[in-house]
Amino acid sequence: MKILFLMRHGLAPSAADAGVESDALRPLSERGRADARRVAQEIAKRGGRPELVLHSPLTRAVQTAAAVAEILKPARGTASFAPLDNTRPAEEVFTELTARTDGVDEVLAIGHQPQVGELAALLTETRLDFRPAGLAVIATGPPLRLLWILDPGELG
Repeated sequence: MKILFLMRHGLAPSAADAGVESDALRPLSERGRADARRVAQEIAKRGGRPELVLHSPLTRAVQTAAAVAEILKPARGTASFAPLDNTRPAEEVFTELTARTDGVDEVLAIGHQPQVGELAALLTETRLDFRPAGLAVIATGPPLRLLWILDPGELG
């Protein structure tokens, strides 16, 4: 993996507001879906071509991945990736992500806070606040470096 697009899932209502039994089942809101699509459009506009989209198994991340994939059409598709479920340390996630993406140049990984922020901090030594559908693009080096960040609020 040469480029990691690290994204937080789009906006989702609380479990109670969504009428679901658990946090894992929270769906994207319409705004969350729209933000995910706008971020994907911006990735494409800036020349990003993720070949593979990996996502947490939680519903809102699955739905974010589907919205993004509609725009980016990743050659290797989308796949659930359990380490992005927000329960594992950043070091472990990056190790497993690197192993899973061997031979893939550009990967989009969709997860949850605080895990995506911790992963970005591990890789870039920069503390980032990932709002829903927020994105950091990281060259995995060597050297590791932050290329650009995107807050969906910047897209209007």
